[in-house]
Amino acid sequence: MPSTRFEFCLPDRIIFGPGSLGQVGSEVERLGARRVLIATSPGMRERDVLSRTVDTLQQQGIASVVFSEIEPEPPLQNAEDCAALAGNSNCDLVLGLGGGSVMDVAKKAAADLGLPRIMVPSTAGSGSEVTHESVLKVDGRKQAFVDAGLTPDVAIVDPDVSSTMPPRLTVLSAADALAHAIECYESRNANPLVQALALRASELIGENLSAAVDSLPEARASLALGSLMAGMAFGNSGTALGHAMSYTLSNRGVAHGQAVATVLPYVLRFNGSAASFAGTLRRIAGLTDPAWHPDWDIAEMTAEVMADTRHLANNPRTVTSRDVKAMFERMAADFAARPRQ
Repeated sequence: MPSTRFEFCLPDRIIFGPGSLGQVGSEVERLGARRVLIATSPGMRERDVLSRTVDTLQQQGIASVVFSEIEPEPPLQNAEDCAALAGNSNCDLVLGLGGGSVMDVAKKAAADLGLPRIMVPSTAGSGSEVTHESVLKVDGRKQAFVDAGLTPDVAIVDPDVSSTMPPRLTVLSAADALAHAIECYESRNANPLVQALALRASELIGENLSAAVDSLPEARASLALGSLMAGMAFGNSGTALGHAMSYTLSNRGVAHGQAVATVLPYVLRFNGSAASFAGTLRRIAGLTDPAWHPDWDIAEMTAEVMADTRHLANNPRTVTSRDVKAMFERMAADFAARPRQ
């Protein structure tokens, strides 16, 4: 039974729809900023969305500085470097333009400087544009920073920005969004708003993923909406065992979306999750390659999961080290049994 007493934390403004990137300049102006630090990835420098963003700002008389040194699965140092450039450049707002890694860095840098922030996702999956959480690597391991001060002031979700995502990234991002929806729906901190958003998010992802991979615009927009709704949901109830187990794979170099796609089937089986999620999971799992390396130390990975008390406390079923070890052993056995390519 979900809690009937709860709080809900979201950005002050969420703007959704094709072409909404064009509102960046007016939103920066509304927030009283005149010099923007644009945090993005190296690859974004090759895409016209960055130049369009800069042009939109210039049309409003707003200057910008670009920080594009953000790595996949970024270390805390990326956020510190981003904040340093923003401070040295006298920027008065941080704009995150990219996937979840970019937005997590941008939010942390802005929060450390006490600056307003606008998030523009370039992928449909992380939901970071609407959460008060930033996940960064500290000493080589993923760590979540959770604070209301990390909440973006504005989230601008333009499905056109993600229209050039390659098929593999589309699928892996959708896997992350589905994990958010499933885990927060079943979370011990779930509430009626979370569950309504999570259930609809999972439906949108399942119904539109195949067409989105084929780059059909309406499907891309629906996938972006599903990701947004999943972000709104998990940002207010948190994720659980699936993310705890996925972090151990990401700590070993596996991309986050691939990591959650690998562990989620085992977690759903362990939790006895609702059958309504199974079809969506099967569709996504059929499009991804599970990640496992035979040299990984299962005992070490199990200890890492059990140390993640924040996620484990949120899981609907109590988890023991024996349970986690058994799931990792099953993953290893299933991977070993796969036909060699």
